[in-house]
Amino acid sequence: MIIKNMNNLAKTPLRRDALEIIEAGYEAISIESIFRNAVKLHDNQLTIADQTFDLDEHEEVYVVGAGKGSALAAQQIERILGAGRISSGLVIDLTRHRLKKIRSLSGTHPLPSEKNIRATKKLVELLKRTRKNDLVIAIICGGGSALACQPGGLTCLELQFISSVLLRAGATIQEINTVRKHVSLFHGGRMAAYAYPSTVASLIISDVPGDDISMVSSGPTVLDKTTRLQAQRITKKYGLPNIQLLETPKDTKYFKKVHNILLANGKTTLDAMRHKARSLGYKPRTYDSHLNGLAKQVGPTLAKTVKPGEALIACGETEVVVTHPGKGGRNQDLVLSSIQHLPQHSAIISAASDGKDNVPVAGAIADSVWTVSQCRRKRIDPQAAVEKNRSYRALRRLGDHLQIKKVTANVSDFVLVLRDKQ
Repeated sequence: MIIKNMNNLAKTPLRRDALEIIEAGYEAISIESIFRNAVKLHDNQLTIADQTFDLDEHEEVYVVGAGKGSALAAQQIERILGAGRISSGLVIDLTRHRLKKIRSLSGTHPLPSEKNIRATKKLVELLKRTRKNDLVIAIICGGGSALACQPGGLTCLELQFISSVLLRAGATIQEINTVRKHVSLFHGGRMAAYAYPSTVASLIISDVPGDDISMVSSGPTVLDKTTRLQAQRITKKYGLPNIQLLETPKDTKYFKKVHNILLANGKTTLDAMRHKARSLGYKPRTYDSHLNGLAKQVGPTLAKTVKPGEALIACGETEVVVTHPGKGGRNQDLVLSSIQHLPQHSAIISAASDGKDNVPVAGAIADSVWTVSQCRRKRIDPQAAVEKNRSYRALRRLGDHLQIKKVTANVSDFVLVLRDKQ
């Protein structure tokens, strides 16, 4: 069981059904499930999704990576290949894990830090050791934009300021990562340039709506199509001061031997949720596979859209504009903003796939019976909480926070609105 407070949250049969559907989504994106299904080794032939690499053709095998879940993914690579086939490696994650041949370092997220810079320096040094006949297995997960950090001409404090302004202003992930690429000596294809001319198998777990792999972790192994001018326009749009921006590598030679392979994404979760909903007697309907927009607007829209007997599902990332001091996150805002618009006999859950909705909770659940009655009894105004950026406090008082106990892949957020046939 990945949802650790399932029993406390399942106060009604409808809420339990909703939680079981979300649980199925989480199970599908456990690191173990992803690698068990997508990565195989037989007679020194390494198959990753639909691509095969002959290990006999490579002198050394390196495993590197950055992002949330990359250390557990590296652990799976060690299990599949065996430590004897791996020459060396290094991954940067939120927490360190005990690995046999791959070094595991920890960093900070969502803001970069000097700790991240030191870890990334070691990762780059390792990549520069690779040669023409080597194989580099790169693990690219959401969160790698901050965890892998090598600023080009800016200080760490300046990077923190840029990220903080864009996040608080509600900039899209595409806008944020476009800027990140052009202040970095690691992203926007530079990781591939460091590994050149070795063969690179880049295993990508996408947390970006629409699955533009050049935006996942700011595309360290993907030829970047954005430009310094585009990044400059974004910085002006959000009122950032003039900052030093760099152009990303555009020479295609760095990418000829790079194989970017999408291992999992939001669709992985949606497929599992759809199957579980059908098994419980609901009619699943996908509302959007790259959900975006302001969380406080998306929540009411979803609540008004669900039909009787339907499981309305979506994945993506909404935005929050922070205008007041307080704690919360986009999933919490989405749920709170929907409460007053939920039809009778319905429930809603919005959850972060990596278990952290800006604060140490995955998201929240609400329904048209229990939650509404608790709001009245405790005199909680959900809409006011959202407007004042205090969704965390309101949901804590309601006891409707969703918590998970196992690290899963970061594939953006997923949302469910469930309605009885009544």
